[in-house]
Amino acid sequence: MCASAQEITDRLTEYINNGQLVIYSESSYLSDNSASAITYVDFCPGGIYHYSYDGSYTVKGTQNTSNRNNRAYGAGVAENSGQWKVLEYQGAHYLEILDAYGKTNYYPINIQNLANGKWKINNVTYVFAQGKGRCR
Repeated sequence: MCASAQEITDRLTEYINNGQLVIYSESSYLSDNSASAITYVDFCPGGIYHYSYDGSYTVKGTQNTSNRNNRAYGAGVAENSGQWKVLEYQGAHYLEILDAYGKTNYYPINIQNLANGKWKINNVTYVFAQGKGRCR
């Protein structure tokens, strides 16, 4: 017997609730410049999420400068919160995110990746930990 779309939506909501998604991105190893960022998204009860980001970059000087060791550095941090929920649309499931600025985004949910807990797309690694959300 197959689960209905609503049952799957409810199960996904329960699975994600109080979970934490960690997103680590890094520049390509082929680049002379380096950048990395780590983002934490905590999915809390009541459909609230908390987001924190910490990133930095280094850009090396070029050979055309008088000092080849010239570099540019930068770093940034951000925190905010908003609302989340799981939706079903035409047989697929999506995470709806309403951010602190009123913008809504939709992210497709790959159930297998979520169940595995870790996946990588290009230079970005995702780790989902069920029950590890840092909820206030």
